[in-house]
Amino acid sequence: MVEEQVLTQTQALTRTGFLVEVVRDVDRFNALAPEWDGLVERWGIDRLFLSHTWFRTWWESFGAGNRLFIVLVRDRGELIGIAPMMHTRASIYGFKVEALQAIFNPHTPRYDFIVARNQDPGIYRAIWKAFAEHGKSDAVVLTQVPDGSESIAQMEQLGKRDGWLAGQWSSPASPFVRLDGGYESLFGNLRDSVQYNLRKRYDRLSRRGPVDVEFVTGLHDVKNAMGDGLRIEAAAWKGAEGTAINSDPKVAAFYTHLAERQAELGQLRLAFLRVGGKRIAFNYLLQCGTKLYALKIGYDPEYHSYSPGHMLLNLILEGACMAGVQEYDFLGNDDDWKFEWTEEKREHRWLFLLRNKLPNRLLHHLKFSLVPAVKPRIRRFIHGL
Repeated sequence: MVEEQVLTQTQALTRTGFLVEVVRDVDRFNALAPEWDGLVERWGIDRLFLSHTWFRTWWESFGAGNRLFIVLVRDRGELIGIAPMMHTRASIYGFKVEALQAIFNPHTPRYDFIVARNQDPGIYRAIWKAFAEHGKSDAVVLTQVPDGSESIAQMEQLGKRDGWLAGQWSSPASPFVRLDGGYESLFGNLRDSVQYNLRKRYDRLSRRGPVDVEFVTGLHDVKNAMGDGLRIEAAAWKGAEGTAINSDPKVAAFYTHLAERQAELGQLRLAFLRVGGKRIAFNYLLQCGTKLYALKIGYDPEYHSYSPGHMLLNLILEGACMAGVQEYDFLGNDDDWKFEWTEEKREHRWLFLLRNKLPNRLLHHLKFSLVPAVKPRIRRFIHGL
């Protein structure tokens, strides 16, 4: 075994012989892109949201006020593990806590560590050691990690071993549609009423002009297409409630820059439903391998009676089946309308680890004992009114 020794302020050999580096500098992070994406390709799970492009674009848009804390693990010079984290002041039920948190916000559909050997506990021990020795943080928070990931299980076990307080939270499930059975099977499995409405509304809309789907994939067309897409996305209730992309310049910049970079990578699919050449519904899609991911959707409320969002989705799925796409991932929450298309869904979990000190013990009790016990009683009281 190699005895532990500090090499620099950011690098150390663990007792397993792995070399650990904590990246805090943006230039150093940007220089990692080829190695980073090479490891992501080997990891092979939801590569889109673990890519260097995704984290770089996120950090440029939302990173202000936080500090990078990206843990790299190497074995004989080879990069075998990445934990993309940041040091931030996390808010838990209104209490501010110095935390190491996943590079995440509500615009992050999915997150995980990136490891070459998922079953190697030594990689997770090396990552945890870097977390635990960061004395400025009282919490470690992993967010939106797919259920069953080793990251949650390993970090919770290691944290508890060192006396940290642990708790998990399940976020709303994310539905997805399998397409490997072909479009006829998919459409035939829809409820009769859904099939009828799709056909009927398509026929009605066709009377207003030719109906087609337009895909924008090239970089030179992104600016114009994103302008129309964001206008459509904000036209209905999202704009009125202030949740549309255009409601926040940082959010608009994130999705626009992401579209530009994904276009360069050949993964952008901005889909529009058109009638008579007019764009009336929008679906911001990214394709990675044989999977389609839906980041944002919207429609022109003038055409609400035609269900343009469902109509666009139906045509996208038909074309995806013909192109050999295996899955359409809705991302986001378990909205009722998504289950008109599928019964399948992915669960995600959050992990909270708190240093065992009095304020954190009180916070842990509040989040994982008191609030979960009170919430059902409040619901029963409200439903009884």
